[in-house]
Amino acid sequence: MVESDYRIHDVIIVGSGSCGLAVAARLCEATPSSLFSESEHQRYHWMKASSSSRRSSKLTRTSRRSNTAPDRLLSGPGISCKLDIAVLDETSDQWMSAWNEKFEKLEISHLRSPMFFHPDPRDRDGLLELVYREGRERELREIAGVVGKGLSKHQRKKKVKDSGKRQQETTYLDERDRKDFFRPSQAVFKQHCEDIAARYNLTNIVEKSKVTSISYNPHGTINSGIFTLRTSTGTRKARAVIFSAGAASKPSLPASCPFYPDHFGSVSHAFAKDTVRLPRHVLDKISSGKQTKIAVVGGGLTSAQVTATAISSNVSKVYHLVRGPLRVKHFDVDLNWRRGTTTDDQRCTGGGSVNPEYKRILDDHIKNGKVDLLEYTEIRDGIWDNYTQSWTLETSPQINGLQVDHIIYATGIAADFTTIPALQPLQHTAPIQSMGGLPCITDELMWNKDIPFFFTGRLAGLRLGPGAGNLEGARQGAERIAGKFEELLRGYLKRSDGDGGDEWWDAVEEREEVDMRRLGLGRENQFTILEV
Repeated sequence: MVESDYRIHDVIIVGSGSCGLAVAARLCEATPSSLFSESEHQRYHWMKASSSSRRSSKLTRTSRRSNTAPDRLLSGPGISCKLDIAVLDETSDQWMSAWNEKFEKLEISHLRSPMFFHPDPRDRDGLLELVYREGRERELREIAGVVGKGLSKHQRKKKVKDSGKRQQETTYLDERDRKDFFRPSQAVFKQHCEDIAARYNLTNIVEKSKVTSISYNPHGTINSGIFTLRTSTGTRKARAVIFSAGAASKPSLPASCPFYPDHFGSVSHAFAKDTVRLPRHVLDKISSGKQTKIAVVGGGLTSAQVTATAISSNVSKVYHLVRGPLRVKHFDVDLNWRRGTTTDDQRCTGGGSVNPEYKRILDDHIKNGKVDLLEYTEIRDGIWDNYTQSWTLETSPQINGLQVDHIIYATGIAADFTTIPALQPLQHTAPIQSMGGLPCITDELMWNKDIPFFFTGRLAGLRLGPGAGNLEGARQGAERIAGKFEELLRGYLKRSDGDGGDEWWDAVEEREEVDMRRLGLGRENQFTILEV
């Protein structure tokens, strides 16, 4: 079959998680909400802003510093033409399936992030609007100590003087922001994501298919290059590809683990797809009324959730091992990052942390004797007894007589794009460098300036910062990609021969018509019609 016999999609998105949904919705939105300020657009010249938002947006305070001038939020360019978008996901044919499965498996009732972190490109307050519209305020939990609880000017100066460190930029948060600093329930967030997919007719475009190879022909058609994707369900073609499959690595035990790589006995990773909540021999002991003990390794929020789920499953004792101190923070990423900071020189969150809610849950279990929190402790070795189906662990520092029935590692998933098999053809024909396993991509999250292959999510961490894999990173990544995509559309149109035989070019040409929705929303005015 020759290349012209294949259907050529405008965009193929690999991965149907929050980052994939965010970018798919953004590519369908003609009137996006504002994410970045005017000063940020000036500082980062590659950011795209619509001319109408520059004219109509209002000034607002973004900092407590007296010498900082008011700024205005600008929206990115809208994409009003209808694109042919396909979504491929290895595990499911539904949006957010891995996300929903994790929340169900770990019995997580509420998100960690605030109300303004979501994949909706049209309305920054879209999630809040859903809650108010349906009267579901009781499903929110306040993030205490963020709004109205800041240090006074005297306290901040004293803190700087005592620490000897330079004062950092303070994010401006006042009582007007209080409504944003609640955490939505998983049920509310799930419905919001379903509403987003339905609004843009994206509900049924996800196909369960494993991508095994991605290659690029820069001369695929007269007007654009073509990607060829080899998948478990056949060959697919696209003009652009967006990779949003997270770390794209299978969960595995960390290299520092004494049971790595060929583990034996009863040990698992919290995110392993083929791992049930607890192994059969532990469930049998629980059902027969015997004492059961497990070890949970990790210092992030997932480790605390695994511990809490184990106790709710009637495990008698959980030893929670953390190689350092257990950090307690509302967010893994500081608020300065979460309020739109876009520099890419800081890529570390300071390690994992748990939020105050789960710290209280752990403290309650510790008080009741069901959990032992072992900070600054690591597993050095273990002896597995097949007869008793239990481990005898050697730790540092040593804890004598530490025996458990099962070990769960909740230590995250390492990201290394150079080991992803599907990307090897691209890396062979147009190699790019990496740092810490993350690709060195352009400001617009492209493979390079000539190949329209985009990363978003975890693998875009060098550009999006430490929040790349979170909901805020999903929305920022979608905004960057949409800005570049608008530029690509216009470039393709200029190279078109104008014969009108390709739906791609017909769709792009529709942009030149008057968009009455933008006119009605005040994003355009009547004078812009004269330019058409």
